[in-house]
Amino acid sequence: MSILRCAIGLLLCGSTSAVNPLNFAFPENTAEPTPFQISVDAEFIQSTIEKARSYRPSFTPQNLPEWEEGAPPEAMNELARYWADEYDWADVQEEINSNFSHFTTTVTGSDKYPHPIPLHFIHERASQSNDTSEAIPLLMLHGWPSTSLEWAKVIHPLTRGHVSNASTPRFHVVAPDLPGYGFSPAATHMGLGIREMGRAFDALMHQLGYETYCIFSTDIGWGVGMWMAADSTSVTAHATDFWQARATADDQARFDRNETTAEETVYMRSTVALMNHHFGYFGVHATRPLSISLAMTDSPVGFLAWVWDLVYTFSDGYAYSKAELITTAMSLYIQGTYGNIVLYKDAATEGFNFPKTSVPTGILQFAHPNGPYAELKDYGLAPRDWTERTANVTFLRRHPFGGHFPAVSYPEVWVADVQDFFAQI
Repeated sequence: MSILRCAIGLLLCGSTSAVNPLNFAFPENTAEPTPFQISVDAEFIQSTIEKARSYRPSFTPQNLPEWEEGAPPEAMNELARYWADEYDWADVQEEINSNFSHFTTTVTGSDKYPHPIPLHFIHERASQSNDTSEAIPLLMLHGWPSTSLEWAKVIHPLTRGHVSNASTPRFHVVAPDLPGYGFSPAATHMGLGIREMGRAFDALMHQLGYETYCIFSTDIGWGVGMWMAADSTSVTAHATDFWQARATADDQARFDRNETTAEETVYMRSTVALMNHHFGYFGVHATRPLSISLAMTDSPVGFLAWVWDLVYTFSDGYAYSKAELITTAMSLYIQGTYGNIVLYKDAATEGFNFPKTSVPTGILQFAHPNGPYAELKDYGLAPRDWTERTANVTFLRRHPFGGHFPAVSYPEVWVADVQDFFAQI
């Protein structure tokens, strides 16, 4: 009996490395920035292909409206086939490695997370001139379901500036993967929340020699950036294309009495629609991250469906290619999904409870008129005076299009907005 119990214990518990390996080469104990090439284990890639090939379609009623409850089954069948038969991670990996300068390092944790924090990041310095003394160090912070690859279309335009306008700011771009995302290893202990990640990225920027720097953020990365603006005297400006403005009790009372402005009314209605009909993923991530991660890590196609549902909802009609969708999911799937999903637990509790900051803040707002759900058209268009409750807003630009991932769907517009904000700073 004791032998049987021992065997069962090994099967159920195992070692951490056996249950949740990184599945890519990552140097150990790098105390300073070290050049890095992404190299995902070939056996893992082959295993993922076989799982895609053996994907079992789910039964659904014939009259279920498309996208009513998630990604369409027939479309998922085709994505699974494409992943198994045509998608080539080796080509994607080569492109990622050749397009950007990748590095790894390890920074020291904070009081709440007193453990080393290994990081992967892209570091591209300003170009087009021998004089880079005026270039702005810019830390770029992504959210979920993204990695540093969310910035793939905008990094080089930011470093080059505008060829015909010498006054356009240029940037030294530092684009890390949040821990547990992409190729930054997930936390080995509990406690690495949004604020602690901010302290790690502040240490990274100092390690790179940037005594002062600016931030661009989005989604969960916005929470990280807001904490950094509050905690670090090194942050001189913060720009974002995401803002979560919460209605106060007074706002709600005015809404109930039909006394809110037109701008406030449409924003509040879109937020209610989001919470009631399109926010299920957040609740699952924030309350049962392990349960959903166990399922998602076992099925790459299932995880892709989970990711695509959110991306489809918030991308304002942007037509992702099959390869783009798979690469987005793959970049979070390689080291396992728990490390990135679990961050929502902190976001739902303490992560977004930051104080007001005096740091000059620029907000880019993009509506969702071309998305699949009309009730979300105005989501993201927070009234300016609401945003000023938590920040020193010196710049706000609103677009009647673009969705939640404008650096992907409208990179030229996004870059121009970022340049305009930092030009005034």
